[in-house]
Amino acid sequence: METLIAEIVRKLHALSEIKILEVLDFVEFLAWDEKHRALRPFSNDLVQEDEEFEATADCLADEFQRYIGNTIPCLSDYSVSRAGIYEEHP
Repeated sequence: METLIAEIVRKLHALSEIKILEVLDFVEFLAWDEKHRALRPFSNDLVQEDEEFEATADCLADEFQRYIGNTIPCLSDYSVSRAGIYEEHP
């Protein structure tokens, strides 16, 4: 491991300052990601995250509707469907 670290440091000396800052940013991201991955319990599966996302999205939509009102027309299911999107338009 020490040999690998020494090799990285040796190669860092050949880089410009801006590239070294990019490397530092990347290393900080890796350390942050590792720390937060260790803190996240594995019980949070994707279904729970999807449910949380849906609840948040619903709250935002309701708040948006209260702010804007009913003056914005809603799109029909057809207009946002694949058939509606790829329909030939004159």
